[in-house]
Amino acid sequence: MNTPALRSLRITRHFDASAERVFDAWLDPATAGRWLFATEQGEMVRVDIDARVGGHFRFIRRDGEDVEHVGEYLEIDRPRRLVFTFAVPRYSEAVTRVSVDITPANDGCDLVLTHEDVLPDWADATQQGWGMILGHLDENLQRHLPREHPATDTVQFERLLPGPIERVWSYLMESDKRALWLGAGSIEPRVGSTFELRFHHSELSETPLPPPDRYARFSDGVSTQHRVTVLDPPRRFACTWGNLEQPSEVTFELTPKGDDVLLVVTHRRLAAADMAGTSGGWHTHLDVLADRLAGRKPQPFWPVFEHHQAYYEATRPS
Repeated sequence: MNTPALRSLRITRHFDASAERVFDAWLDPATAGRWLFATEQGEMVRVDIDARVGGHFRFIRRDGEDVEHVGEYLEIDRPRRLVFTFAVPRYSEAVTRVSVDITPANDGCDLVLTHEDVLPDWADATQQGWGMILGHLDENLQRHLPREHPATDTVQFERLLPGPIERVWSYLMESDKRALWLGAGSIEPRVGSTFELRFHHSELSETPLPPPDRYARFSDGVSTQHRVTVLDPPRRFACTWGNLEQPSEVTFELTPKGDDVLLVVTHRRLAAADMAGTSGGWHTHLDVLADRLAGRKPQPFWPVFEHHQAYYEATRPS
């Protein structure tokens, strides 16, 4: 019996982002599930990444059935080269090899992905699949910019979201839509009015997962009190956050960008001890909002939040 000749596929793409950002996206458990092996209809229910040579990754996508994507890291040379084995056990016993080479170029970087030992019957689908995945990576890098620190007590996030602006505004102001990514609660559209937000983090995805032990008090949800401080529909909304006697303040600013909307979220007057948790929270909630507006299924909240919080704790300013 003749053994079919295995194929080697090569895909190239330029990114308007630094080589470091592109490389790190492959190994970040909090963000990789949004683009790597993701589909528009499927829900990424688990992402495990052990980012070391000899470490393994495991992605589980739920799309009518659970599909595992697994592999082992063979080379990690930030930000130049990443090599790993790759397999989808549900569809094939084959274990293949993927190399990702990244070179700085023209205020961004060029990426070359080489997938070796692909069965001929899977070659076209694999080529198309990697093209789609790299497209999702590009979109994720453009729309999800890193956290900024405008001041020592302030964090800021920018997200480029599908418009129009009235639609994004409705996800800030309407309780049922806000409940899909942040928290429910009616807001009287008047400066000085107070309102309550009710958070149920585990219910923000189709697969509810319980909080980690240190956040067990949030298992049944949590409510917070707020006061409207700025209201300029549909471009600007601000409110107090936390204790109404000594609150911090959150500002949402919306700016049309063609068919998209730039959302800037700024959280001011934060205590140093709250920086990492608050940053992880906003990062995760805004991930969910972006997925909702794009028609994608969000990942379970708590595992993504844990990864974001751990990153912000590790990169806490001195």
